[in-house]
Amino acid sequence: MATSVSEKRAKLSAAAQRLGAEVEKAVARSEAAKQTVRAAKNVLKRARKLAKASKRAAKQAKKKAKAALATAQVRAQPASPQKTAVATKASAKKATKQPSRRAAPPKSAPVAAAKRRPARKPAAAPKASPPPEHPEATEVTESASPAS
Repeated sequence: MATSVSEKRAKLSAAAQRLGAEVEKAVARSEAAKQTVRAAKNVLKRARKLAKASKRAAKQAKKKAKAALATAQVRAQPASPQKTAVATKASAKKATKQPSRRAAPPKSAPVAAAKRRPARKPAAAPKASPPPEHPEATEVTESASPAS
């Protein structure tokens, strides 16, 4: 019977070694899977950032193209004859009359400024609450009226 007990122990120790090796392999596989998941998450994060940046760039390019188209349309419009006549009269007046001091030429308003949204109004100041009633003041006035 002693041989059977030693054989059982040998089989048990071999089984334990096999299980230990399988556990080590499973742990290594799980670590590799974790790293793969981390790498995939990083790639996804980079892709999202890229998509966001390209969307932003596309929006900016669209905005610039729209502004360029608007300026091209403004420049392409022919000036009316009345406006040109007024402009020549004004330039003739400027040529004859010279100011004593040089003034800066008037700045033309940009086209994009006309399309800008109006600035937000600041928040209204909170309404002042009525002054609190003082009980002492009401008592004084009540006591003063019977005396007079």
